[in-house]
Amino acid sequence: MTHDDYMLILGSNIYADQAYMVSYQTDKQTGDRTHLFTLENTDGNLILTTEIRDENSELIAKIDRNELTQINEEFDVQGEIEKENGLTLTKRENGDVIFNAKIIEDGYVAVSGIFYVGGKKIRVTDRTVEINDIPRQTINGVNVHDTFFVGNYDITLTDDGLRF
Repeated sequence: MTHDDYMLILGSNIYADQAYMVSYQTDKQTGDRTHLFTLENTDGNLILTTEIRDENSELIAKIDRNELTQINEEFDVQGEIEKENGLTLTKRENGDVIFNAKIIEDGYVAVSGIFYVGGKKIRVTDRTVEINDIPRQTINGVNVHDTFFVGNYDITLTDDGLRF
């Protein structure tokens, strides 16, 4: 299997595409969204771009195409996405994992983390998607657990569920 074949496991669903752009819809009226992370299967590598903020909207870490450009000194970043436990951001004082992107098995990448956007806490794992601790894995009111999506690279999390 080549790097171009990586599929994203997000909230118990599998997405198959060359790039994955995950956002949160901050305004239902205007459709405005805030970028959470992007993963790209390019040049034989898995490329991550994200900004991770704390509950006060302070920047913890910024990763641009796998390059760490800023980090809050209260947090540590270790590893690389395609090696061992992946790229992990932890809080120094207690070791809590704030963000992790890793290959969990041949051809699958999992992203988990806690994102704070517009006063909301968005928790993403390879089994759940929660907004303010409420599961949000529905499309038009229908639960979508263990579903395979092809060609849906633009994934938007909303207070009402997923949108493509």
